[in-house]
Amino acid sequence: MEPFLRKLLDYYHLSTDDYVLLSSRVSKNNLIEASIVKGMHEATDRIFKAIKSGEKILIYGDYDSDGICATSILVKTFEKLNYKVGYYIPSRYIDGYGLNVSNVEKIAKSGYNLIITVDNGISANEAIDRANELGIDVIVVDHHEVPSELPKAYAIIHPIVSNISNVIGSGGYMSLFLSCGLLGEYDDYLITLAALSTISDLMELKDYNRVVVKLGLEAFEKNRYLALNLLTDNKIITEKTFGLEIAPKINSIGRMNEDTSVNRLVKYLTSNNKEEIYALHEWIKEVNNLRKEETKNSSDNLVVNENEKGICILTNLKEGLIGLVANRLLTNYNVPSIVFTIDSKDPNLLKGSIRSKEGFNVTKAFESLNKYLLSGGGHAAAGGLSIKKGDFKSFKKDFIELCSTYPITEEEIMPIDIDIYEVSFKNYELLRSLAPFGMGFKEPTFKINNLPTRGLRFISFGKHLSTDLSINSKILGFNMNEIEIKKHSYINIEGNFFISEYRGSNTLEFRVNKWE
Repeated sequence: MEPFLRKLLDYYHLSTDDYVLLSSRVSKNNLIEASIVKGMHEATDRIFKAIKSGEKILIYGDYDSDGICATSILVKTFEKLNYKVGYYIPSRYIDGYGLNVSNVEKIAKSGYNLIITVDNGISANEAIDRANELGIDVIVVDHHEVPSELPKAYAIIHPIVSNISNVIGSGGYMSLFLSCGLLGEYDDYLITLAALSTISDLMELKDYNRVVVKLGLEAFEKNRYLALNLLTDNKIITEKTFGLEIAPKINSIGRMNEDTSVNRLVKYLTSNNKEEIYALHEWIKEVNNLRKEETKNSSDNLVVNENEKGICILTNLKEGLIGLVANRLLTNYNVPSIVFTIDSKDPNLLKGSIRSKEGFNVTKAFESLNKYLLSGGGHAAAGGLSIKKGDFKSFKKDFIELCSTYPITEEEIMPIDIDIYEVSFKNYELLRSLAPFGMGFKEPTFKINNLPTRGLRFISFGKHLSTDLSINSKILGFNMNEIEIKKHSYINIEGNFFISEYRGSNTLEFRVNKWE
């Protein structure tokens, strides 16, 4: 066995048989058969009945990347069935998350007979009860936490409720199951959208999630779907393309725009018209650039007490940006961070977003701070909440005290020690044979020890490290000061393998993220 591969297997505690299984190619035959999904028979029968009788069907989605992909999957599916349906992506600012009574009543007035909720609905008991009163059937396609009482929906497709798996799939993946149930097959483009939703919604890359991401990446690499391809900055397609390039651009619309223009994203992902796709792409690019600018400016201009064990600040930011800013503060200061803004619907309320790491559990913190919470939800590392504006000072005091009691205690992830000659395309391919990497299966970091500094080369007047290892491989480190580094005879560097493409030629880079 190759020494580099042995290091990888030891790092992940994998046997040779485990490796064979993880690195094997997958096909659509590895996807779960839609017909065995509990609730599928009821859902497809109701939909085909609606098609046969000419009923009006509405797909009701969500404003994040997962919800938009989930909606687009079903809109495209009905297009393949030659049946026109309506769809609605709620505005974060106007409608809030999920199906609500007010919108159900509007949907009824528009003559719809069937609502299919995607990436929402499992907790919409009141809205679904109202729909039933108005003679509208609701099919729920969701993946969020199951409430103590299920809604009285006509059918439910959900990882737990439908006995699919204990591994939670994305809303987009649940839509893909319904798509297959309707079409009788899995479509390559819709698989790619489900893969994008899986990565963007940070689903654990195990079991069926891993399969759909592998298939989606393969289909994207082969077909280069125009709408998705325009959103990529790198011609090398990996799971990072979905998570770091495409998803943030899709998410930016729902974060920035306070109207219902987020619905144009469904058109973007389902259109067959190239001119329309290009025009919508320019719009997405413009909004995303504004999102990046506002997030950076907001983060840079915040006054933060660096001595506190936690950060809790009140801003005048858009609700859609507070999570991004909280994440940036967590990255910069490494303490639990909450960013509040005034609720767009009620000036007496504050909406907040929190980000944390190992050691400070967000859901447990919400339990301790429950007396302040008007609403709150999330998971161990992130969450959203709302409180009364008048409670901010008291909340902040108790939150900081909680952060002091339960500080972040990140487990140090040990890198894999390698020699400089192991930075090679061959070893990069061995690494990629274990891909995709993500939640529950993170990409390893590598460490090169005792690197002589005398042979290192720098660019941009000594600001960045850029040293060729061969004709098509290099060490690259941004903001590594040449004068500071060359005070040492030897340094240790940690980083990751990265492929960059320029004018049709690929270069393997060892990108440094830490040196000592």
